[in-house]
Amino acid sequence: MKYKLRFHLGQGENYRHWQVTSPDGTREFYDPEEYIISMENARLHNNCKVAEQIYNGRNKTVCSWIICDRLEVKSLLSYLFSESRPMAGKTQLTYNPRKNPHWLENGSNVDFKSYSRLLTEGDGVFVGVE
Repeated sequence: MKYKLRFHLGQGENYRHWQVTSPDGTREFYDPEEYIISMENARLHNNCKVAEQIYNGRNKTVCSWIICDRLEVKSLLSYLFSESRPMAGKTQLTYNPRKNPHWLENGSNVDFKSYSRLLTEGDGVFVGVE
């Protein structure tokens, strides 16, 4: 089993938090202003049909997520003061089906692409530099 991560945009106390579903099915939410999430052997997923509908004006619904083998959650403060900062030289991945129905890296479609390491910073996802 793998971990599943997505940005939660549903109404309620976890609005705009990272939602992590563990291999056993439990869900936890992390405030992006307090935590950094590191993912190893990660793959971007996209329900392209739903994303295309959202792009064409339909109401937003869950259509993208990241699956990974290993996941580590760190407090933002511990990350900022650590000697090893894997986000140096990072490349941001973007996803907003209102603007484009695909995961993008430097303007190119990267739906279903795998990465050895991805990291969150705020509400963004970045390619980790080894």
